[in-house]
Amino acid sequence: MTELSRRALLSGICGIAALSMVPISAEASTLVKKLPKGRLSFKVSDAAKIVDVGSSVAIGQVKGQPVGIFRSGPSTFSAFSLLCPHQQVTVDKSESGWVCSAHDSKFSENGGLEFGPATTALRKVPVKVKGGVVTIG
Repeated sequence: MTELSRRALLSGICGIAALSMVPISAEASTLVKKLPKGRLSFKVSDAAKIVDVGSSVAIGQVKGQPVGIFRSGPSTFSAFSLLCPHQQVTVDKSESGWVCSAHDSKFSENGGLEFGPATTALRKVPVKVKGGVVTIG
């Protein structure tokens, strides 16, 4: 039997974690548009098909980084990086928010820190709502 190095094990876990990140549905992904400069957008009128109020979802990549979006109201959103601030491992969706599979840091639906070893919340990503369009990035 071949011995598995710690680096190989962690690389495999990170790969599985990236695949297990809960993305938006196929229908919802057609509603999210890719914009120049690595940004994303969708219409506020389509928001219910993308994410429920009080919930979050992995929406895609902004400037090459995985991003989640939280909907706090009918037309109120915040976005955050899905890279754990502890060691930059992609976090996974859980029943109550987000969790890092590498060291079990836990984050709320809106990306706030609940449990370490991470010492900060998930990094905020700019969101603008204007003219019925949500722009992320």
